[in-house]
Formats: sequence, structure tokens, C-alpha cells
Amino acid sequence: MANNYSSDPEHMVPVNNAAVPRRGLEGNAPELPLTPSAVPGSVFSSAPSGGQSVSMPSTPSSDGRNAGYQRRLMPGTILSANRYQIEKLVASGGMGAVYRAIDTRFNRPCAVKEMLDEFNQESDRTQAIEWFSREATLLLDLNHPCIPRVRDFFLENGKHYLVMDFIEGRTLSDVLEKEGNVSGINGARGVPEVRARSWAQQLCSVLAYLHRQKPPIIFRDLKPSNIMVADGDEIKLIDFGIARTFQSQRQATIIMTIGYAPPEQLHGMPEPRSDIYALGATLHRVLTHHDASSNKPSIFSFPPLRSLRPDISPAFEQIVVKALSPDTTQRWANANEMERAIINLPPVTVVPPLLQSMGQGNTPARTAQTPAGSGANRVATLGVTGPAGPHIIAAQGHLTGGRIEPAYTEVQQAYALEPNNPQVHKIFGQVFARRVPAQSELAVRAYMRSLELKRDDHETHKLIGDVSLFLTQQPLQAIPAYMESLRLNVNDFETHQRLGQCYEKTGQLDFALREYQEAARQAPEQPPHPEVHFSLGQMALRLNKLMIAERAFVQVLFINPADHQTRFLLCQVYERENKLEEAYRQCSYVIQPMGANPAVKQTFDRLRSILGR
Repeated sequence: MANNYSSDPEHMVPVNNAAVPRRGLEGNAPELPLTPSAVPGSVFSSAPSGGQSVSMPSTPSSDGRNAGYQRRLMPGTILSANRYQIEKLVASGGMGAVYRAIDTRFNRPCAVKEMLDEFNQESDRTQAIEWFSREATLLLDLNHPCIPRVRDFFLENGKHYLVMDFIEGRTLSDVLEKEGNVSGINGARGVPEVRARSWAQQLCSVLAYLHRQKPPIIFRDLKPSNIMVADGDEIKLIDFGIARTFQSQRQATIIMTIGYAPPEQLHGMPEPRSDIYALGATLHRVLTHHDASSNKPSIFSFPPLRSLRPDISPAFEQIVVKALSPDTTQRWANANEMERAIINLPPVTVVPPLLQSMGQGNTPARTAQTPAGSGANRVATLGVTGPAGPHIIAAQGHLTGGRIEPAYTEVQQAYALEPNNPQVHKIFGQVFARRVPAQSELAVRAYMRSLELKRDDHETHKLIGDVSLFLTQQPLQAIPAYMESLRLNVNDFETHQRLGQCYEKTGQLDFALREYQEAARQAPEQPPHPEVHFSLGQMALRLNKLMIAERAFVQVLFINPADHQTRFLLCQVYERENKLEEAYRQCSYVIQPMGANPAVKQTFDRLRSILGR
């Protein structure tokens, strides 16, 4: 359940305050709880003008005397000309509330964010309306998978409302508290590095998108309580109430969170690299649970990650250290540069604690004495040239023929002869992955053991990605494995295609298009692979990249002219390109075989009418 509603006003301060409070970060001070375990994509900052926080409980007192709560919308309330029906209150703060509602026009859930009018000073009210309106304006113009979409913005009964995507999930703060179970030194604990890398890459992507707007948008208050973790570990930025476009001149009053704000922001001069510092502080927090208020000699002096979490890779630590530099010129130049550094990291080598040895449970036990000189005591025996070779070849043949249990029998014999052969462990992984039901955990365990013996095997990294993509349905977790496979073999079109699927499933459509393009470029002509070009065409059409879509669908039809679905999609591309004759010609080919499809008939009739046929 998400555990923070507002912009953490307990730790937000204006830069024109003479003294900066030395207080604990979020998680160490009371926060405003949310109920239930879902919050909308963005929430209203409850800090009014000047940074003086005003908060109110998100639940009523036992006697029901909370005046703000009594003015909350009741379930069943209808807003905006009978369009939005309130279901329940999910979050509230001193100056705002968020409800789950149903958009009756489309019968879909949405989040309705309400700005309450509980201000003693008119200046505070004016500032709050400015923030609320700025948030609506910003979000209406933004389009990124990590940013919730705004659907509507209206004024009713003197109150301002913002309607947006309803995001099921929890804040990063809550995930850290509930799932940050990797122990470190001196009480440190946090999430696994591989998970933090995935979050970091997504956050770099969305920050890069914000910073390349004209003018650049600085989020200004990036921290765990302003980051949602949705299904599939997808990241959503929340609370754009204080995000502002970049201004070169000094800004008199800027709200921030101590411990996440860099020195230049403290002095009223935030810039895009200020968000990179906040990202570094956020990563440090989720990896260690360290409270920046205890930094010495200054609040900007974070302890080295590996001094608290020795399991963190040195390369990832250096990425975070560079982001946390107090000197802006020493940080990453931009979020794209930081993202590339994360993408190029070597994979995290973590053997899941599923089985402590290969002789337990369903894993193979040695059934015969290893012959002297067989290579069992070497670090690794590669390929099929050793004594286990005939069994490995036989197991591979059984796998090709779909005979899983005979393959298991053969690879057991191979393991008895060469327990340190990475090919043997790879085959074990394939057996476990292809059993019905699949044994995903055992498959990953076997693949990881194979990589211990032969780290640079691109196929094994790809197989690990396949487990996450196809078996456990966690495409976000598959991305690092596929990227490592491509680092070792950049010309594998199939891996490019699967990485594109991961990006598509996680809403990173531009990246998906890039990988599909690369897959189509690398795909061999013989045998042909129409599915690669079809995926590229669909994604390009989705992104309105019409020339790319046209070429891809034409290539599919060159391979298989009888592919009616592709021909109808090509018709739609031509219509969007205003090539109406071509569109009509393509549609006429499919009207007979696909005439039962209403969309085909409607398109055909529309084109015929336009062309006067």
C-alpha cells in the first residue's frame, strides 16, 4: 500500500528560509497514509506558498469532526455533466484529495484529483491554483510511458478537478519498506541491484524526456514517495505540482526535499542536472535505506554504496557516485548519458538461493564415478569434445524433437561425466524451462550455473531472458538479460526482436521500434522471417511512423502475398498517407476473404465513397 500522498511537506523547505532543518528523510517521519493500495498517477502537493506545510489526516477522526473530511465527495457523486462517477476516496492531504472514479463515457476507471479550498490567505489560494493548473497544463502536453496521462481538467462548484489515469501500485518508499530485504552492513538494507538498475533506467528515460522539452521541464522533487511502482515493476512519476520549466534567472522560492536536493537547488538555481542528483539520492536510499540527514561532514556527503552494501557492483556504485556529485559539472551531463552507462553495465551475477547444490531436489545427482582425466576437476569443459559429448549431442537431439524427459536422462549421464561443463547446465535449464508445467526457478538456477562456468555465452543470457519474458511474464526483468546477450552478439536478430517485445509490453514504444528495426535489418533472407517485419510494421503504425510501417508490411507481403491481415494493415497505412487509390486497391484484395470483419467492410465502403466508385 502506498504510504505517502503529498509532496512530503514535512521535509520541504523554501530556499529563502534562513535555516535549513536537519530532519530525517521520508520513512523516518510521519507520512500521510493512503488507502487502499492503489493511488492515481499524480497527486496534489499540500505545501502552499512559501513552503510552509499544511497537512490533514487522510482518514477521519473517530468522532467524524474532521471538517475537511466531511467535505469530501461521497461515493456515487457525479461530476462534469454526468461523466465521472465517484467510487471512493483513495488519498487525501491538507489541500487536495484523490478519488477512484468511473468514466461513464468509456466505462473505465480513472483518477479524479480535487483541489480543496481550505486556505486562510488569498495568496495561498492563488499559489495553490497556480500549481494545480501548472500540473494539468504540463501533463496534458506530455506523452511518456512513465508519466500518467491526463484525460480532463475542469472547474465545478468552485473546485478545480484533474482527471487522469488510475495507476495500481505502491510508492517506491513503500516498496523499500516492504521488500528492501537485502541486508548490508551497519543496519543497511535495500532492494536487489538488478531491480534498482531497472528503476534507474526507466527514471533516466523519463527525465531525459522531460529535460528535452522546449523549454526543459525540471521535476525538482524526485524522491521515493513521488515514484510509483506499478505492475511489472513499471515506474510512474507522480506529483508534477511543483515541476517547472527551466529558467536561467534566479528563482526566489523553490520547494524541495532536503536530502534529495543538490546544492544549486538549495540556492535557488535548479537545472536539469539537479534531477540527476535527486535520482542518485533516490537510488542510494532504495539500495541502503540510509538517512541523508546523518551525512558527514555535510548533507551532500553520502557514504559509499559498497561500504553499506558490499554486494553492489563497483560499476553501478560509480554511476550513482557520479550522479551525486555536489558539483554539477562532475555529474552526468544529461539523463541520456546516465541511461547509456546503466545499459552498458555487465549483468548482475546473482545465483538465486533456490537450491544450494546441484544434487538436491529435482536437480541431477552424480550417478557414476567420474573417470580419471575426464575433466571433472577442471574449471570448465567446453562443448561436446569431452567424455560427455555423446550424451550432450543426444540430449540436444531430444530437445529439438520435443522429447523432454529423454533429454533429461541423457543430460544426467553427461553431468555424471562432466559436472563442470557449462553446456550440460544449459541443457538442464532448457529441460526445466520446457517441462509442463515449466520449472522456471530451476531453469534460472541451471542457466546461472552455466554462466559461472562460461560467462560470455550470449545464448545463455538470452535463455534467461526467455524465462522472464515467456514463462514468468515479467518482461521488465528480461531486459537486462537480452541486453547482455546483445552486448556479446549484437547481430542476433531474434534477441533484438524479443527485446523489442519487452519494451512494447512495458510501454517503452520508441525503444521497441528501435529494436524491431534492428531485428528486421539483421533477419536473414533464408529462411524468411515475416513475423519480424510484421512486428516492426505494427509498432511503426502504432507510433504513426507511416513510411517505416509501409516498408515493413510490403516486405511481409513479398514473403507471403496471401497474408490478408497484413494487406489490410497496409491499406490503413496508405489511407493515413492519403494514398487513397493504393488503399482502395489493397482493401479490394481482402474484402472477399475478410468481408465478415466489420472494420474491413467499413474501410472499403468509406474508400469507395471517397473515390466515387
